[in-house]
Amino acid sequence: MKRILLHTLSTIALLLVVYNPAAAQINGQTEAELIDLKIDLATSKLELLQSRMMLLEEKPKALEIRLTEIENRISEMESNPVDPEGKYGELDSLAEVQQEIMAELNDLREQLHLLESEPNSDTRQDPAGIRNGEASFYKPGNNVISILPVRLFEGTMELSFERVLNKGNALELSAMATYASKKGFARYYVANQKLEYYNADVADYVSYNSENITGYGGSVSWKNYLLARTDPYYSAPGGPYVAPVGIYRRLTLSGFDNVYNEEDEIYEAVEVIRHLHVFSGGFVAGWQFVFWDVVTADVYLGGMIRLSKYDGEKEFTRYKALQNVDFSGVLPTAGIKLGIVK
Repeated sequence: MKRILLHTLSTIALLLVVYNPAAAQINGQTEAELIDLKIDLATSKLELLQSRMMLLEEKPKALEIRLTEIENRISEMESNPVDPEGKYGELDSLAEVQQEIMAELNDLREQLHLLESEPNSDTRQDPAGIRNGEASFYKPGNNVISILPVRLFEGTMELSFERVLNKGNALELSAMATYASKKGFARYYVANQKLEYYNADVADYVSYNSENITGYGGSVSWKNYLLARTDPYYSAPGGPYVAPVGIYRRLTLSGFDNVYNEEDEIYEAVEVIRHLHVFSGGFVAGWQFVFWDVVTADVYLGGMIRLSKYDGEKEFTRYKALQNVDFSGVLPTAGIKLGIVK
């Protein structure tokens, strides 16, 4: 009896060893098929939601056309004095139909609004972000933190914070800190400054060699995203925009001038320190791209009026070179901001 039992147990163990790999393979195939099925179901659900949104967008247009036709009929009947008693019944009927259409229209608009607000209701959450071959620039984040890399070559670090106020508008605030040295990263910018100061000894403006530019500043702009009200697939902070911009900077410019000392008959280096106010205002137009729902690239161009004024002087500067930090006049502007969405 024991031999039979042992033989039976060994046979069962052998069968388990032989058939377990096949069972594991079958289970692996089943899991892969389930994953494929889930992907197909998700794709089908997305297509159904897109179709539902298209129907909900088209049906209100048809109802509005029908409502306009009924309103026109009512106006014609009210303006026609012939057989007024026979028209009362038809007017009441048309009024009831008008109320029904308006109720249905409001209900459809509410459904469309709820559908758009659902997290996975349309292609705004589609990882590919594609509709008819175009990328969707909608971004659920309400904040964008960005920098302007070109400012670094001027010795200025500019950090911007954009806050989305609603679907079509955003407020952007920027802070600037400047430290440009003739021996630092912005040496080419500092070396190309053509600066002057008033020398009382000669009663005229004379040039001096710029060494350092330091200071701070800030800007504010109101971005109006143009396609947000006409295309549901565009919303702040993505898409084309126009924005008024205002900038203020407070700078300290320092350098040296070689002054001839008549007593010692030698040239001496005299330090020149000047404090500057810079006011700028204008408009820019741009397009802020949102990639992978995380990274932004804001490409813009525009024009501004800049007014610069030194402490101790009554008027704004005049006849300054365009690349000068103390330039006053009409200034074209362009740039690319890089940022992240939060």
